[in-house]
Amino acid sequence: MTINVALAAWGMSGREFHEPLIAAEPRLRLTAILRRSGPDGSEPEGVRCVPNFQAILDDPAIDLVVVNTPNELHYPMASAALAAGKHVVLEKPITVTLDDARALTAEARAANRLLAVFHNRRLDGDVLTLKRHLDAGDLGDLVELEWHYDRYRAHVTHKRWKEDDLPGAGTWFDLGIHLVEGMLHLFGPPETVAADMDSLRRPGAATDFFDVRFRYPGHRVLLRASTFVREQGPVITAHGRKGSLIIPHENAYPEGEPPTALLHTDRAGEAIRERVPLEPSRQHDFYANVVDAIAGNAPLAFTPEAATAALALIHRAIEAAKQPPMSCA
Repeated sequence: MTINVALAAWGMSGREFHEPLIAAEPRLRLTAILRRSGPDGSEPEGVRCVPNFQAILDDPAIDLVVVNTPNELHYPMASAALAAGKHVVLEKPITVTLDDARALTAEARAANRLLAVFHNRRLDGDVLTLKRHLDAGDLGDLVELEWHYDRYRAHVTHKRWKEDDLPGAGTWFDLGIHLVEGMLHLFGPPETVAADMDSLRRPGAATDFFDVRFRYPGHRVLLRASTFVREQGPVITAHGRKGSLIIPHENAYPEGEPPTALLHTDRAGEAIRERVPLEPSRQHDFYANVVDAIAGNAPLAFTPEAATAALALIHRAIEAAKQPPMSCA
C-alpha cells in the first residue's frame, strides 16, 4: 500500500516536521509541494513543485493532502481537499472558529475521508514521560501541573498571521493549543478556567504571553508561555500527594548527555529522589496511525473531534482573559 501525499506549503512546518515524518513512513510517498515561487533546490529529490492548490486538487494520483498553511486558510483549503476526494492532515489549530471546525468535521464524515489534526506534541518525550509516571502512580493523586511553552523572541517577526491582532493569531492559538490538547488527552475536560493574556513586545498586537489556569476535581493545570524567556526553566513541573516530577527543557542537557527528569517520590515508605530517563519521542507514530486509519486497520488517534474540543477551550480562555481583574485596594 502506497499513499501519495502533497504538501500545501514548504515553510518551516513542511521542511522540519511533515516532510521528515512522511519520509520515515514507508507507506507514504511525498509527490508534490505547493510552491508558487517555483523550486529552489531545497525540495526532496523527485518531488515536483506545483504553482497552485488547484493543481493538487485536480491530480487523481494524490491521495492525502497536508494543509500546513496559516490558520485562516485551514478551513477553506481542507474543505476543498475533502470535496476533491482527498484525505487530509491539517495543522493545528483545526480552524480559527468553532463553527468552521464543526462544519469541517461534518464534511469529512459526509465525504467518507480521513481528517487528522497534527497534534504531534502529544507524542513528545516530555509528555510521554509525564504520562508514564502518572500511570505508574509515582506522584499519587495529582495536585498541580505547571506546563510551559516558553521561548526568547524579543523582536516581532514578519508573519502577520502570527503577530498581528487577527483572529487565530498569537502564541495562545499557536502554542497554547498544543498544551490544551495534551491536557485534554491526559485528563479530559476541566471544570473552570481563569486566564491572563497580553502582548508584551508590541502593545495591541497578538498575544505573546499567557498564564491560563484550568481547575479539575482535585487538581489544577497551569499553562504558561512567554516570548521573553532567555533562560529556560522546566517544561513540566508536576506535584502530587506522593511525589513530584520535574522535566527540564530539551536544551538543558549538555551535548551527548541523555535527557533525564527528576523524580522525588515514596516507595515502600522510603523517600526516593532520582534521575529518570525521558521517554523517546514517538513523532513517527502520527503518520503511521494516519496510514493505519486510512487502511481501516486502526482507529484515528488524532481526531477532529478532539481538536475541536481543544479549540473550544482556547476560545473559552480568551473570553476568561477579558474579565476585569479584582482590585486589591
